[in-house]
Amino acid sequence: MVAPWKYKEVEELGQLMKKYPIVGIASIESLPAAQFQEIKAKVKDHAIIRVARKRLIKRAIEEHRPELKGLEDYMEGPIALVFSDMNAFKLYNTIKKMKSRAPIKAGQVAPNDIIVPAGDTGLPPGPALGDLKAAGINARIEGSTIKVVKDSLVAREGEVVSETVANALNKLGIKPVEIFLRIKAVYEDGTIFTPEVLDISEEETLTKIQTAYQRAFNLAVNAAYPTPAVMDVLISKAFSNARNLAVEIAFPAKQVIGDILAKAHMQANALKALTGQ
Repeated sequence: MVAPWKYKEVEELGQLMKKYPIVGIASIESLPAAQFQEIKAKVKDHAIIRVARKRLIKRAIEEHRPELKGLEDYMEGPIALVFSDMNAFKLYNTIKKMKSRAPIKAGQVAPNDIIVPAGDTGLPPGPALGDLKAAGINARIEGSTIKVVKDSLVAREGEVVSETVANALNKLGIKPVEIFLRIKAVYEDGTIFTPEVLDISEEETLTKIQTAYQRAFNLAVNAAYPTPAVMDVLISKAFSNARNLAVEIAFPAKQVIGDILAKAHMQANALKALTGQ
């Protein structure tokens, strides 16, 4: 016998899959419940995040939206479904920006090189100094507080953090772990996008587009390629070139007759100055 709630869950997931054009898979591994609920609340106007059993998700895909089957390849570990009306790139970058930081725990892998910067820790002299030194932090007592003498590397990226290092970092209030909902894949209009494609900077992309436009514009002008975007510039450039040519060869067009006479006058004065007449 299959529990009634499972039928209901499959039906609800199926309806969401039909309602929203964008469906994503996100990892919730190591994501604290408080931060998860906060993210859900922040995106509720444009996205719904739903946790469900993988078997029920696959059943909902099979029964309601088979084209999403490719997402099953990304259902490893604890996951959540993301339903949205935002395009895949905007959805990814919106969720990516919702980050917070957390202390690292003993036994966790360092996400990057963890460096304790030089400076005043604000900690009073006492046992804390021994804890910092045990963690490999170059510290000493100066005045009424403990100071870190120079930047100290306490864990390299990929290393397992010891309890000694974790405790020292907690004492210093250093939170090296970045917490956010990690999008693994997003389906949109027949295509599954992964973070390698989705993780782009809007500012950088806009700059590249502007640069490409400017280069294309300059090329069209220099090649005299008559596109609507450059026609005004081409006509202005052609008029200027024709005007300069007419003045240079003394072609008596009404638009340049004044310039020709002015040029002739200047040349006459120059010749007069040379001959002394």
